[in-house]
Amino acid sequence: MAYRPRSGLRMDPGALPIDAVLLLDTTVYIDGLKRAGLPGAIVALLANRAIRHSALCVGELSFGLGRLDPAHPGTARNTSAITAVLDRLSPAEFVDLSPSGWARAGALAGALTRIQGFAQDRRRALFLDAALFVTAQEHGLTLVSGNWSDMDLLLRVGGPANVLLYGM
Repeated sequence: MAYRPRSGLRMDPGALPIDAVLLLDTTVYIDGLKRAGLPGAIVALLANRAIRHSALCVGELSFGLGRLDPAHPGTARNTSAITAVLDRLSPAEFVDLSPSGWARAGALAGALTRIQGFAQDRRRALFLDAALFVTAQEHGLTLVSGNWSDMDLLLRVGGPANVLLYGM
């Protein structure tokens, strides 16, 4: 499947229902830590909406902590920044995927990796994105993501979902 142009996928944050509850992709946490930051419209949205978090994203962020090279000069700064994000997450705001949701995410990601011919490392990344996508579906949440490519595929074959994509 060829990817659709970004202009055909972009969702206007202002078009979300006022009561939409957001689920954040790991891209949101990471982009929020970067010097360039998140787009202003996404920052404003996050400040004014209810947010839920996935333990999967906590795992991805923690994996990043474990990967940091202690000898690298930026490690202390990056460790501090990621730890601060993790410390701000409230357990009361977490949602999880059901066992049948995990199975659905696995089947969805497996089919897409076969169709697209993805390599092993790309398969795992798509599986994690499929798990977040299905979590949003199961809980009636709007998934906020900067991952255009995987979300384009998931939106095309994964069934109805509320996904808000942003670009840097």
